[in-house]
Amino acid sequence: MARAVTGPFRTQVADEIMLVLAAEGIAATQEATPDGSLIAIDSADTERAERVLNDEYPRGIEHALAARAASQAEERARIVVPASSEWFGPGSWVLFLLTAVCVGVFLAEERAGGSEVTSVLLRFGASRPSYVRTGEWWRLFTAMFVHIGPRHLLGNVAALLVLGPALVAALGPWRFLAVYLVTGVVGNALSYQVMPPDVVSAGASGAILGVLGALGGQRLRFARSARYRGWQVIAALLAYLAVAVGAEPGVDTMAHLGGFAAGLVLGLLLPPRC
Repeated sequence: MARAVTGPFRTQVADEIMLVLAAEGIAATQEATPDGSLIAIDSADTERAERVLNDEYPRGIEHALAARAASQAEERARIVVPASSEWFGPGSWVLFLLTAVCVGVFLAEERAGGSEVTSVLLRFGASRPSYVRTGEWWRLFTAMFVHIGPRHLLGNVAALLVLGPALVAALGPWRFLAVYLVTGVVGNALSYQVMPPDVVSAGASGAILGVLGALGGQRLRFARSARYRGWQVIAALLAYLAVAVGAEPGVDTMAHLGGFAAGLVLGLLLPPRC
């Protein structure tokens, strides 16, 4: 049977042509030469092969390959990595600001009578469902900056300074701050809905779990070429969450769950900065 030979093509172009022809059931052979690769097709299939290639690549195979390479390069560029070896980048001022506010409020609590005294906690903005139901909605916000005892404060500040830099690098300081505040409020709102009316809730844990959730969302949508698969990331996040909510009695699980879920959604929605 007569064979039509075309080429030579660059190896990448020839491989692309062979894949398209094979997908259409067109028999072809590829032969390497010093000038490139030759493709041989049965003469009876030549016209059909040309039509298939024209339909698949209306602007030419070289253009299609160049566009694909550009798209892949853009996707890789969306994986945000620190520009230097420093842990805290230029936008980390937002982490220090949040830390300073939490520490400042804590010191004020101590001077006012103690950070583990219910009346002091409520005076500084801790959340209690019975108070929120009377119209003190602002407590869903202020409770993020109130902490119950030094261990509570140190644990949350340490987690913020460990998890925060990666999300600041991805989103920038202002969007990080928005994620932190929104997820903290969402977590406290969920807690308010389900907790008994006299329970006092305080702390940045919901917001910090929101940061963790946002990191997971960023990885799942905007870093698909990274080493780990999506299900592995979700499993790791859930394992961390299980440890966080089960670490000790009295942990506000609903605030953690609400913050984490809100952070995951925001991480999926917010593209990383260029």
